[in-house]
Amino acid sequence: MALGYRGNATWRDMSEYVVHFTKEVTGRSAYDSMMMILSGLRLEPGLPLGAARKLGAITPPQSSTCLSEIPLDRLDRLVARRSQYGIGFRQDVVTAAGGGRVWYVDRDTALANAVWDAMKAASGPPMQADHPIWRLTPFIDFPGDYEGTQYRFEWEREWRVPGGLEFKPEQVAFLFIPEELHANAREFFDEARAEHRGPCYDCPFIDPLWPDEAIQAALPD
Repeated sequence: MALGYRGNATWRDMSEYVVHFTKEVTGRSAYDSMMMILSGLRLEPGLPLGAARKLGAITPPQSSTCLSEIPLDRLDRLVARRSQYGIGFRQDVVTAAGGGRVWYVDRDTALANAVWDAMKAASGPPMQADHPIWRLTPFIDFPGDYEGTQYRFEWEREWRVPGGLEFKPEQVAFLFIPEELHANAREFFDEARAEHRGPCYDCPFIDPLWPDEAIQAALPD
């Protein structure tokens, strides 16, 4: 199956998948982080994100799991920022879990001011902690210039899932693993299934640094 948007293989600048890359943290490699996610069947949320990330007294979670909609043959920048290890999902899996695209609203524009006005109205007093605006704010970012520092991450085409993403093995579309480790990874998951010691992932394995033709060939028909 081609990687075009919703079956249109000619739209090479879009993807029907979203991906989450792991990275090395203190005491844990990017590979170990991916395996922890796969064994726990859950992507944990990180820090609060979005327009209301600094507000603590609101009911919906502002902490989110982050993914990217970058086409699979254009992943080199994400790999450079994170690692060659990651997990891919179809977009419909993520939307069914309450996730969606980040809305990039340029700072200091009429649209940005409208968002801020809605937030101020819900902030009170009194604070309307369960106001619907707080279900939207995790998905809104304000790219722009912040005291000489450019906050510009639109190129990631980010998706978020407030509160984290739980999944089943069969909902994973593919795994990103360096090619030289594919055989070992397949053997590991086969043994996990045979010995009933954890979930098994029968999905394709993809090296994110492969050329487009190789990625296309690895995905199911």
